[in-house]
Amino acid sequence: MKTEKLWVSNTVRRNPDVEEILKTFAGKIGIAGRNYQHMCLLAEETLGMANQLIRHFDGEIWLETTEAGYDIVLEAQVREGEEGLPRPSVSPEGFMAKIAEMLNCSYMFENVGEMPEELADTLPDYMSYGVRQDEKSPVWAGRWSLSAYRYNLEHRSKDDPEAGIDLDELEKSIVARLADEVTIGIQGSRIRLVISKAVRK
Repeated sequence: MKTEKLWVSNTVRRNPDVEEILKTFAGKIGIAGRNYQHMCLLAEETLGMANQLIRHFDGEIWLETTEAGYDIVLEAQVREGEEGLPRPSVSPEGFMAKIAEMLNCSYMFENVGEMPEELADTLPDYMSYGVRQDEKSPVWAGRWSLSAYRYNLEHRSKDDPEAGIDLDELEKSIVARLADEVTIGIQGSRIRLVISKAVRK
């Protein structure tokens, strides 16, 4: 099942009762206690991250059930005629800020056809470390995952102080601690973020 979709935009204001949507969803699939608290925290973090994108994108957020638990899905599309998209940062602070930067970068490469000069030669670690090892496509083709990012940071942190700093940052992130997986993808002019959570009885 899926919840009502929450519209995120800075041009159209819609104010659904997010708490009521979460309560209804949780009740129907039997989520309570700590599992419900975790769901609310993940939804809050996703909405907060979406606010970093809505200056140039319109999007929707919803929850849907999976075999293991549920996904929180954000799909966004740049508004037609939008100009002056912000340039991705080489070193954004915070895990969810990095996610927002990768979503923005994905759109720019796929649809604008260019990369910022500072990123043209070498991808920042937070992008390249998340590319799955069995994929040859760049991160903006839709192959970035939290599990690959964490794996690479853990293995590189022994010899690379910067990787150690990023790993510490990751471990402090609510989403990285609670989610079982985070994936980023792009299809045409749409960007897609999926936060997956297993429900443990």
